[in-house]
Amino acid sequence: MSAILKGTALAWNTGAVTDQEEITQEVTVTGAVLGDFVQVASSLDIVDLILTAQVTATDTVTASIGNQTTGTPDPGTIDITCLVYSRSGLT
Repeated sequence: MSAILKGTALAWNTGAVTDQEEITQEVTVTGAVLGDFVQVASSLDIVDLILTAQVTATDTVTASIGNQTTGTPDPGTIDITCLVYSRSGLT
């Protein structure tokens, strides 16, 4: 069975996200390593923005909010939670 690790970034205020802009936030997830799988969730509706995440260094997940619209939405202050699934446990 694979290990499931959790990290949370509280009170991330992205501000307005302009057209074609991407804003990132690092989240500490102890035990995460490059190649692990990541799921990310937001505490609020992030309007028409795209939220993704990946392990970018040992113990570090980088979450990104991207705007591919022509508007400038502002999701406000959000909490994000990242779940990391250890690749090593999938054999």
